[in-house]
Amino acid sequence: MFLQYFKIKRNNYKKQTLSIYQEIVNHSNHFIKNSLNDKDFNFDEVFEIFSIITVFYLRKLKDKNTQIHNTISQSIIDSFIKDLDQNFREKGIGDMSIGKYVKKYVKKFYYRLKILDKILNENTDIKFDNYIQKFGISNYGNTKKIAKDLQILYNQIVIDQL
Repeated sequence: MFLQYFKIKRNNYKKQTLSIYQEIVNHSNHFIKNSLNDKDFNFDEVFEIFSIITVFYLRKLKDKNTQIHNTISQSIIDSFIKDLDQNFREKGIGDMSIGKYVKKYVKKFYYRLKILDKILNENTDIKFDNYIQKFGISNYGNTKKIAKDLQILYNQIVIDQL
């Protein structure tokens, strides 16, 4: 009887999570098309951009520091992992080895999360430029311009009160 009330809350968080996750996808696509001149990207390059923008959203949710926001953050990460799994399946990776690929990229994501969280705490442009250069995104343009465009995007992200 009481479980129905918990499910309602969980469903509300799920709707909010899906809404935020869709924003992440839209921002990633928009950034790739406009800031990186829509060249042909491989999976790793798209992963880098998507990871950065996902970390931006997770950071904004972390700044709110409430249980609701923490739950939504975890749901976003879960959706991200499901997306990775789905993308690898679409590429034809079989059930026997898909776990290895997903694990590899999840480790990459958490490593980037750790680094970017530190950079965003310190709020230094030089470290962010170096980060962009280190992970190969700068192959498609000026590192400073890409970093500046990403920082503008970060500042534009607003998480509404939930």
